[in-house]
Amino acid sequence: MQTYMIVGCTSGIGKALTEILVTNGHRVLGAGRSQSALEGLSQKFPNLFSGKTLDIRQVQKTMAALDEWLDGQPTIDVAVIASSIVGANPELEWEIEKNIIQTNVLGWAAVCGRMARYFEQQGSGHLVGITSLAKYLASVNPAYIATKAFEGKYLDGLRSRLEPRGIHVTEIMPGFVETPMIADRNNAFLIISPEKAARSILRAIKKRKRRAVISTRWKIFRLLLPHLPAFLLVKLRG
Repeated sequence: MQTYMIVGCTSGIGKALTEILVTNGHRVLGAGRSQSALEGLSQKFPNLFSGKTLDIRQVQKTMAALDEWLDGQPTIDVAVIASSIVGANPELEWEIEKNIIQTNVLGWAAVCGRMARYFEQQGSGHLVGITSLAKYLASVNPAYIATKAFEGKYLDGLRSRLEPRGIHVTEIMPGFVETPMIADRNNAFLIISPEKAARSILRAIKKRKRRAVISTRWKIFRLLLPHLPAFLLVKLRG
């Protein structure tokens, strides 16, 4: 049995990961914004799941909560940072852009950095960040694709620091996964379920990959990407 921390466990990929892990006998420390979802997971898996309400947009509160939560915890083997938001913003309203940046950059980096320090103190561990292949697509959501590019580079920097210390860092780059974030997509043939994505992610974690594209059809896309015309990249975004 291993102990996983999953930040963003109350919906989408994070929730699917949590349910697969506890079903297979692993312990999960899960954090997310939905108190009702956390309570549901605690009731369903009372012996293996422990939840904490966390809104990573509130960075100072998040850091204090993580410090308190991590203090005295047994060894955490893997930390998965799955929190992310996207928002349609045709008028480029700053409040929407700021909310995306606060979540996907400031909060996301704060949690990654905190877990990196935890693993350094522990002397072992595996940090997993879920970014997105959207960073390679043309998009009318500039804040979202920019934050995903930031996340990938942030993980690159952490990997350079942590790998020499025996700590693994994995970037997970999903394509379109069936979550509320992509409810308006028209290209359904490219969409995979959260459960399928989660199983692929767990295989990548087990293999300690530095980077993994989820799923097979998107791996093919990633190989073809340098050769695709701009109009097709726009079309793929839905």
